[in-house]
Amino acid sequence: MGQLSSRDRARLMVVAAALLWSTSGFYAKAPWFDDWPVETRGVTLTFWRAVFAALTVLPLVRRPSFRPAMIPMSLAFVAMVYSFLTAMVRGSETTTIWLQYVGPAWVALAGWFGLGDRPKRSDWAMVWLSLAGIAVIVWMESRSAAAPLGTGPVGLALFSGLALATVLILIRHLRGVDVAWLGLVNHAACVALLFPLVIGKTPWPHGIQWAALIGLGATQLALPYLLYAWAVREMESNEASLLTLIEPVAVPVWTFLAWRHHPGYEFPRWWTLLGAALIASGFVWRYGLARRTRRLGRIPKATIDPGESG
Repeated sequence: MGQLSSRDRARLMVVAAALLWSTSGFYAKAPWFDDWPVETRGVTLTFWRAVFAALTVLPLVRRPSFRPAMIPMSLAFVAMVYSFLTAMVRGSETTTIWLQYVGPAWVALAGWFGLGDRPKRSDWAMVWLSLAGIAVIVWMESRSAAAPLGTGPVGLALFSGLALATVLILIRHLRGVDVAWLGLVNHAACVALLFPLVIGKTPWPHGIQWAALIGLGATQLALPYLLYAWAVREMESNEASLLTLIEPVAVPVWTFLAWRHHPGYEFPRWWTLLGAALIASGFVWRYGLARRTRRLGRIPKATIDPGESG
C-alpha cells in the first residue's frame, strides 16, 4: 500500500478530531462525577477542562500576539463552553450537541445582517432546515420539560450555538494568528473567569476524576482542535465541515455504549432525533452541494468559505 497523500491524511485528521470531540457526552454523563452537585457540575467541568486544555496547547504556542478581536472571541468562547457543558449535564447530550451544531446557520444569518460574509444561495437550505429542526425540538421540549426553556438545558444549548457562531465569526477576523495561541487565549480566559466560581466553592476532584478531567481537557478539546486546524490547511473546508458531522452523530452513541445501564441514562426522544435529522440534512445540503458545484466548475474557488477551526 502506497503512502497516503496529504489530503488523505487531512481527512483522517478531521475524522479523528470529530470522534474525539464526540466524547463530550461520555464525560458529561459519566457517573464518576455523581458526587458533584448537579447545580455546579457544569461550571466545575468547564473550569477543569480548560485547565488541562491550556496545559496541552501551551508547549505548542510559537507566535503569541494580541489583536482586539481576541477579547470578544475569548468571552464568547467561555460562554459557549460553559453553556454547552452545563446543558449536557442537566439535560440530553443529543439535544445539546445538535442545538449547538446550528452555529453555522447562525453565522449565515449574521452575514445577512451585515455582521459577516453575505450568505450564498446554498446557505439558505441549511438555515431553514436548521430552524425547522430547532422548532421541532423546542416545541416538544416546551410541552414536556419540567424546567423553563429559557434557563433550562434547551435554552442553554441554544445559547451555546449562538456563542459558537460568535466565536466562528471572530476567528475569521483572526486569520494568520497562531492557532495554538488562539486556543491558549480561549482556555486561559475560561480558567481566569471561572476560577472564582469553582475554587473553594465546589468539590475538589479526586481519584479517577483527575484522569477523566485530563482526558476531557486534553483529548476531547485541545487535541481535536489542533488536528482540525492543521487538517483544513490541506483540504477543502466544505469537505471538512461535512466530515465533522461524525461528531453529533457519535455523541449519543458513546454515551449509550458506556452508560446505558446507569440509572440516570435516557435514550434520545423521537423529537430530538427528528430535529437532528433536519439539522443534519441542512448541513449535508449546504456543504455537499457547495462542494459538488465547485467540482463542476459552476462557481470559482474564491467563493467557497474557508475553514474555521473553532
